[in-house]
Amino acid sequence: MPGLDKQNDNKHLHDLERRTREGLFICNGCKELGFGNCYRCPWVWFCDYVLHVGCISEGRTPLSNPLFKDCKFQFYQKNPLTVAPTCHICALDIQGRMYHCSKGKYSLHPYCATLQTTFSLRDSDMKIKLRRGTKLNFFKSKCLKCDRKNRSSNDVQCLSYVSSDGNLCYHVACMKEACRDNWNKGYFRPGSETNQQSKFLALQNLAPKVVLSSVGQTSEVSLITFLKLVVYAILGEPFDLIAPLFQFSQN
Repeated sequence: MPGLDKQNDNKHLHDLERRTREGLFICNGCKELGFGNCYRCPWVWFCDYVLHVGCISEGRTPLSNPLFKDCKFQFYQKNPLTVAPTCHICALDIQGRMYHCSKGKYSLHPYCATLQTTFSLRDSDMKIKLRRGTKLNFFKSKCLKCDRKNRSSNDVQCLSYVSSDGNLCYHVACMKEACRDNWNKGYFRPGSETNQQSKFLALQNLAPKVVLSSVGQTSEVSLITFLKLVVYAILGEPFDLIAPLFQFSQN
């Protein structure tokens, strides 16, 4: 029977092997972006079937999430609903495998369902929290990417990573899109050139509403630390691939 290094997926002929993949991939299960750890078909020379670790169909047990109290999320390979579902964390459409709660109220992308609600790094005193904006729990600032407090156009509100002091905010969906943009522009690719200009452009793409050269040194450090935390939280683990982007200094 396959273990952690190999897994069955009943939508694919071969056992899948656990791999760490450099850079971006599109998960064949949920159709969402993926980075790093994954399960991939070993016949890579003619098959590019790849899944998030959390999208394997075998052995999926009901999932709890602290953001949705008293809910148990059941894993589904296809939409069990009569309508197209929206993820209640990123507010983007769900196009493949998903979690749906026992009370019938909430749906989640498998990847979004496992995002850490509190995240920090060893080299930083800052913490970020995954939060939902409400009238009693509003954010002090707008998203650094889209310059809005709420980017959702429907009843499902996109959640945000927010700094512990509440002064910095980033929508989960906006960071997903920014990571894809930076990948497409070559900043998150293995072996890509990481000079001062490319670092600046990558950071500028992450926070287009903020001009780094116009803020003070303390604010710049705080901003870059926050962006670093959110990128790492969304990617799922720290990557040497993107770490040099945050070693930014003005000359």
